[in-house]
Amino acid sequence: SDRDYTTYRELYGTICASLSPPDLMIFLKCPVRTLKKRIQQRGRKMEMEIPTAYLSALNKLYDEWHARYSLSPVIELDTGSLDYLTDLVDRLDLFRQIEKYVT
Repeated sequence: SDRDYTTYRELYGTICASLSPPDLMIFLKCPVRTLKKRIQQRGRKMEMEIPTAYLSALNKLYDEWHARYSLSPVIELDTGSLDYLTDLVDRLDLFRQIEKYVT
């Protein structure tokens, strides 16, 4: 309802006013095809039922949000070709890219 939405927006405004922005936003990009592959590898039934169209739309919304974000510096890391869970070299590469911005 309109009343509930107004209440939600007021609560959102109150919460946002009390939070400080992060020192750094880390935006991890990944193609939907890779997301689907990783979901299959995890084997979580609930995740495997997520439609590809939904993931595509969500990726698009994240890209749009990222383009408007201006509260703090942003680093964008393409994780589509990385296997940072099992490959130590990829994990170290990811850490090094982040480390450049925090030290």
